[in-house]
Amino acid sequence: MNVVLLAGWLLHYLYRGIVHPLIMPYSSKTVAVGITLAGIFPNLLFSYLIAAQLACTNYPSDWASQPRFVIGAVLYGIGTVINRWADLKLRAGRLAMGKHRHYFIPRGGLYELVSCPNYLGELLEWTGYALAVWSWPALAWALFGASTFIPRSLTNHRWYKEHFGSDYPAGRRALVPFVL
Repeated sequence: MNVVLLAGWLLHYLYRGIVHPLIMPYSSKTVAVGITLAGIFPNLLFSYLIAAQLACTNYPSDWASQPRFVIGAVLYGIGTVINRWADLKLRAGRLAMGKHRHYFIPRGGLYELVSCPNYLGELLEWTGYALAVWSWPALAWALFGASTFIPRSLTNHRWYKEHFGSDYPAGRRALVPFVL
């Protein structure tokens, strides 16, 4: 069980740290140093805490059938699919824009309900992970994620509304369909 739970963590960061930067066409070839540095500390800290917790925990043999694991694994899976789908949708839109990299209004699927389904997916992913792992470090990571996804999605949503005005769907929320 510990290896399965660690694999969930590692698969996310294999995608986020290696695959995503290689496939996503960004408008700039460089990333601000501040953004990189701001992400390093919490990622290293929580990676260490979760790895240490997984190394020291003896899950019962029936853990995979426990409701908190099953619900957590399902949320993690749904969140992962939403996150990857949203990233690929943004990638396709950016590629379609060509070298001029004009901004566009994402359409289709969850983009009809929220401005940032990628953040919604990641929030579901880490909430599910916290349930499946059932530890304080995993819960802290999910809360830390929420503390970044909520303000980012609100900022992105506000930017879309200001940039596109009446062309931007009025009923679209920032992060959580029909709520936020």
